[in-house]
Amino acid sequence: MPESFGYRVWKSFLATLKRIWGVIKMLSPKVLGPVLVLLVVVVGVLLVSFGCKELQIGGIIGKLLGKKDTGGSKAIDIANSIDPQRVDPQGKLIPIGEADSIGDTQAVVVPIKDPGLFSAPNKVVFTEPGSDKPTEVTLPDGVTNSDVEKVIVVKPSVVVVTVKDSSGIKASTVDDLLKKYGK
Repeated sequence: MPESFGYRVWKSFLATLKRIWGVIKMLSPKVLGPVLVLLVVVVGVLLVSFGCKELQIGGIIGKLLGKKDTGGSKAIDIANSIDPQRVDPQGKLIPIGEADSIGDTQAVVVPIKDPGLFSAPNKVVFTEPGSDKPTEVTLPDGVTNSDVEKVIVVKPSVVVVTVKDSSGIKASTVDDLLKKYGK
């Protein structure tokens, strides 16, 4: 039994969509990426002109231009490696999290989640070792997530916030704010 006219049109339509999708996939990083980046930049400029001060579109632009996510930081990998000279009396390497003979303990270093376009500017997020759930730390008044270089968790209720050298906020101001609010 021959195929109906509607079925043949439908098959032709699907084949055309597959060809169009193939062309889009081929052109997207080369042509569509820069066009979309231009669109994102224009929207970003409009948002800034309307008063959005904490606009961060770098991650979106990187993804549109085909930048691959490295999945981590070389500095963090180095910080989490064990020094070959850090050994116990039997000559075995002392694992991270265990104290050596003088009481020094190597802490596990975890990255802070990069602030995104829609992230709250007064919070930083990271995932503690051994936990699947991200931890959110509220920053002191006047400190934004783009100012934060690292967060040191001393115990579950005490955190230390370190600002970047390029930040307009002095470290002493952050320390005063932490003392004032008891965080």
